[in-house]
Order: sequence, then C-alpha cells, then structure tokens
Amino acid sequence: MAYDDDYPRRGRPVLAAFVTSLITTVVAFIALTAADRRGLLAFLRPTARDVEVPALAGTTVEQARDLLQARRLLLRLEGERPDPAVPAGKIAGQVPLAGSRAPAGTAIQAFVSSGAGATAIPNLTGVKPDEAVDQLRERKLVPGHRREAASPTVAAGLVMATDPPGGKPVEPGTAVALIISTGPATQPVPKVLGFRFTRAKKTLEDAGFKVGTKKYGSSDNYDDEVIIKQDPAENSPAVPGTAINLVINE
Repeated sequence: MAYDDDYPRRGRPVLAAFVTSLITTVVAFIALTAADRRGLLAFLRPTARDVEVPALAGTTVEQARDLLQARRLLLRLEGERPDPAVPAGKIAGQVPLAGSRAPAGTAIQAFVSSGAGATAIPNLTGVKPDEAVDQLRERKLVPGHRREAASPTVAAGLVMATDPPGGKPVEPGTAVALIISTGPATQPVPKVLGFRFTRAKKTLEDAGFKVGTKKYGSSDNYDDEVIIKQDPAENSPAVPGTAINLVINE
C-alpha cells in the first residue's frame, strides 16, 4: 500500500483551524460569562422584577391607577387627545403598550380621551328657525327647546341667539337651545295730555320716544297751547323710538 508523502502537510491546516475555533469559542464563553455576572446582559432576558404591563384602554383614570398599582407600576397622565372610539374621560392610549414588560416602579404614560373632538356651535343670529335646525344637525348637534325674547336688532321670528352661544366648542350630540326674537321690547307710552308742547316733547324723549306730527285742534276741555290728543294713546305698548303724534289746542 502506497502512502502520500503530502498527507501530513494537508492535515495541519485543518487541525489549526479546529484549534483556533475551539479557542475562540472558549474565550467568547468566558467573556459572556463575565459580562453576565456583571449584569451587562440583563437586557437580554426579563428579570424577576419585570412585570407585564396591563391594558388600560377604555378604563377610567382611577381604574387604570389601580391596575398598575397591583403590578407595582405607576401612572403618568400625558394630557388629553380626541378619540372617537373612546368616551371622554377614559384612557385612550398608553406607552409602553399592553403586554410588554417593564421593571417594577416604571411610570406608564397614559392619554385621556377628550371624546370624538369638539365642534363649534354655528352663529345662527338672524337665521330662520328651520334653517338653524338644519345647520345644527349638519354638525351633529341636537336642536334643543325654543324660547322667545325681545331683541332691538333682530326681526321677530328669527333666531337671535343660542344657548350655548355661537362659536363655543362642544361635544357632538350637545343640545343647543334656540332663542327666537319677538322683535324690540315694547313699553307704555307716557301721558302728555294737558302738557305744553315743550314739556310733552321732553317727557316723550325721556321715555325713549320721539315727537311725530304736530297739528292744531280745538277743545273747550283744555287750556290753549296744551296737548289735547296723542297717538298712540297713553299706556299703549310701543317700541322705543316710536313717533308720537300730537294735537295742540288753539
């Protein structure tokens, strides 16, 4: 049987590679063991102090705090944010997420839902009531009850205001009352019969009225140069600014 004189030379590189790999493995094992003893590899596996973060979505703030305290975790509120899927006042999100692990004592960040997002009440002054109802429904607001009030600037039968007022941000579904104008408020016309013109004019103007037409007539029941007739008559309801027509005795 013949032998290859080169066989020992071909075997030496293989043996060297094996020895090198073995030495590298041993050195790496020793290094990792040392690092583990120093706690440098703790991040690779959960420790006995790590706990699972519970799901907080949909809970109240107090419920969330109780859930976390039961697992030795803390709650840190990060403010509000709109969320149409979560009712206002309940937890809408958290960091870290539910199911993750965190060391005991970790503060879990939570966001409280402000609801579906506020919408502003439209300005409905001067709008017909039926049109006002349509505008409210377009914004997912509920037309509330109606009531009447006098307005010196808005014509009778039109919306003069809303409650809550126009421009205020509210939650969808909020009831909005409509205040319908009855026109300017009226007040009784003061009596000026028997007054001289100068006094009658001042009396009317002090009450918010003005002198209309001035005519002359005759009456034996009054002295000369005094008012013997007024229109509208005394105590008649009239809007301030109404002209009161006068007849002066000749």
